[in-house]
Amino acid sequence: MASPPFKSLFCERFRCSPEEYEERAFQKFLYWHARLLAPLVRAIHPDFFFRDFEFIRYLGDALDSRQAKADTLDFRDMDRKHWRMLHSGLMIRVSHRKARRLACQLLGKPEWTDAAFPAQQGGSGA
Repeated sequence: MASPPFKSLFCERFRCSPEEYEERAFQKFLYWHARLLAPLVRAIHPDFFFRDFEFIRYLGDALDSRQAKADTLDFRDMDRKHWRMLHSGLMIRVSHRKARRLACQLLGKPEWTDAAFPAQQGGSGA
């Protein structure tokens, strides 16, 4: 029997409807300091978090930890490739580490080691 996608498991765990998934996951995965600034940034520049929401959508479709890991690595690599001061430099964005940890918990797999996610030079790697 196939396991349900991450989105279903997330909604069950946090008691939200599938329609609320993206917003709830966005809030859950933001860095703590980004939670204060995100509403203002979204009001000024509505598309600022486009890639973050795209990542959340892809992660929601993950059926196992391998797929979730691939989505997480893709988001991390994309963030490095398209570096922006506010988004990447000041980390006003979702944390790929928070997302992967929760994916591991909900999809029932042991968490990946940090060796699979080397730290960024000059940053925390999250």
